[in-house]
Amino acid sequence: MKENVVAINRQFFFGFFLLMIMMMGLLGFYSKADSFTVLNAYHAKWIDHFFTVYTNAGDGLFSIAIAVIFLFKRRFLIGIEIIVAFLLSGAIVQILKYFFPMPRPSVFLANAHYNHFIENVTLTGHASFPSGHSASAFALATLLSLFDKNKNRSYLYLLLAASVAYSRIYLAQHFLQDVFWGSVDGFVSAMIVWWLAGKWRAGKV
Repeated sequence: MKENVVAINRQFFFGFFLLMIMMMGLLGFYSKADSFTVLNAYHAKWIDHFFTVYTNAGDGLFSIAIAVIFLFKRRFLIGIEIIVAFLLSGAIVQILKYFFPMPRPSVFLANAHYNHFIENVTLTGHASFPSGHSASAFALATLLSLFDKNKNRSYLYLLLAASVAYSRIYLAQHFLQDVFWGSVDGFVSAMIVWWLAGKWRAGKV
């Protein structure tokens, strides 16, 4: 990793850490259930349909598709890094899900008044923590921001990734803490891959 990577990508780092601070504030102020209901205060059919489709931008296949596009364009470094970051973040997600099984909102809130669960979309079970879609989305957003020469587009990448994370809450797939740690996982995984690739290019690994 270059020493000035933070300075060069200050828009992305500032936006990401601001987003994390906002989420930590909500997590500190509200309970797990309350933060979920606060973030789900408004629903509409068109939003249901939009997020049902858009949430797939956090699917691993989407990240792989983006990587393949870069590979076809002979931008091998970013293509390979996206794939490796997705695999690393996904592996961490699966390990955490195995050791920390937590109920999804539909199970956790089964006896609560919240009932905006979307048929054939909302999942059940105990694989809520952390959010794999959030991890994939932020791993991809981080690498796209680092490689993009137009640093102002970092805000767009962050917005798109944050929208994926929010979609998981809106669709009652995850709680805020799930998407928070999934986002951190994706960011850290991407930075590790970026750093190791830099070391490899420099011949130090």
